[in-house]
Amino acid sequence: MKIILLLLLSLVATTVDAQDYCKRLKKEDMGDKTMFDYSSPFNPQKIPAVRVKRSYSTDPDNPSDNFVIIFQIVGDLDNIYIKTPEGGQTEKDEKKLVVEFDDKSKIVEESIQVSHDVTDDKMQSIRNVYYPLEETNLKDFTTKKITKFSLAGYEQSVPADSATAIQQYVICMKALK
Repeated sequence: MKIILLLLLSLVATTVDAQDYCKRLKKEDMGDKTMFDYSSPFNPQKIPAVRVKRSYSTDPDNPSDNFVIIFQIVGDLDNIYIKTPEGGQTEKDEKKLVVEFDDKSKIVEESIQVSHDVTDDKMQSIRNVYYPLEETNLKDFTTKKITKFSLAGYEQSVPADSATAIQQYVICMKALK
């Protein structure tokens, strides 16, 4: 009997916990009640800088659904540039996303473009990948937890609490519409 009670309490705690994640989503209505924009809480200074976003339209004349997970790594500013023969520098053309899950499986996207930006103080670089969440990969992000990811070979570990949050945000946003 104790085991059954513990299992029920665990199930209730998990359900309440998941509901709390859904309440943390930021929702922006676009005014006409056909455009919706949701995003997970995000702090670019917190590692790992991963955000989940979903924007969709229910307008029958212009339906859309953009569901993405945004991976971001901050690094040295010089690492996004290469020297030119003339002594100048040009921005690198970088590709490749690797996402590793808690079961050691991976998603590897060799041809995905890594975009670059700089921090507000212009002292560090930011590598970004906007990875589309689709039926073909949603199962991975809803049933597994990310342990690390890399953008163009630059790796970032994901702590367990962040991995749980990311997974729950994807589950919450998947259920929208």
